[in-house]
Amino acid sequence: MKTLLQTFLLTLTLFVFNVEAESKPNVIIFLVDDLGWADISLRGAPFDTPNIDSLFQEGMSLDRFYATPICSPTRAALMTGRDPMRLGVAYGVIMPWMNNGIHPDEHFMPQSFQANGYQTAIVGKWHLGHSQAVFHPNYRGFDDFYGHLHTEVGYFPPFANQGGADFQRNGETINDEGYETYLLANEASRWIRERKKDKPFFLYMPFLAPHTPLEAPEDLVEKYKNLEDKRELTRSEVIDRTRRVNVLGVSARPMFAAVVDALDQAIGQVLKTLEDEGIEEETLILFSSDNGGAAY
Repeated sequence: MKTLLQTFLLTLTLFVFNVEAESKPNVIIFLVDDLGWADISLRGAPFDTPNIDSLFQEGMSLDRFYATPICSPTRAALMTGRDPMRLGVAYGVIMPWMNNGIHPDEHFMPQSFQANGYQTAIVGKWHLGHSQAVFHPNYRGFDDFYGHLHTEVGYFPPFANQGGADFQRNGETINDEGYETYLLANEASRWIRERKKDKPFFLYMPFLAPHTPLEAPEDLVEKYKNLEDKRELTRSEVIDRTRRVNVLGVSARPMFAAVVDALDQAIGQVLKTLEDEGIEEETLILFSSDNGGAAY
């Protein structure tokens, strides 16, 4: 994985930075959480993902591009190009009650973008350290941060977990109302529209979706309420229990489908903003899941 990530980041760096200033492309990275290879309609999933599908159909698909099995290690490797083992996050995620983070001496991808004249923003889930300001996005190369330092804060207010409420803009707690995935899309679209038009931009969008707790807008819950989970049972009792996710009853698949549909709509909104701004052909878009699909 280290070699693949380093090669990817080196290629991206050479592509972006070895061109004339006036032709530098904008860059957007969509990183989704717990979306599996077969969890889009293009790959046979029984729910609607036309916008995500379009990224595969109109772009290049890296079918041998690997990630780690859990959240923080992949995010750390993506941001630094280094093996998570070196960074101290190889075997687990950074939980709300933990004090660790990525060492301040490590160089982060957005710092390279800043050094080359880019405006930078992160909209979404950070999950690379929260206990000290030096671990936060605004200290790691991002001009703007809107979202969460932790994980599993839920999709509706108060956006909280064991570490308390966690929704902020540049270090200040905010109380925005609405469905979390849509709020991220609204913020990203606003940021793109209000950007400095004379500078290229780097936008990192690490979505919470479709990670648990699975929650979705009522219209999408209604849309998928009768979706049957036709997959065969596995040989693992643990996986079969996970597919039920206790509170969701016989199968978590209908709610998962609703969450993924909302995610696709959010990505579609950002893509539409690029089109409205007339910069879709000037923007390099990368899409990846952080660690592959969950059992549900």
